[in-house]
Amino acid sequence: MPITDVVKKQIAQKARLHMKICFYCGARNAIAATRCRKCRNGNLRLKNRNVGAKK
Repeated sequence: MPITDVVKKQIAQKARLHMKICFYCGARNAIAATRCRKCRNGNLRLKNRNVGAKK
């Protein structure tokens, strides 16, 4: 069921999309993180934020 409320949709997108992913172990980290919380590796990437319908 799609979310119709704009405020709730922004909150959900921020929780799901605004994070960093560790290249080494794949753990989700805070957007301000410089090292992984799980393996302490410094190689982090931003999560892909393409929002759209699945193919």
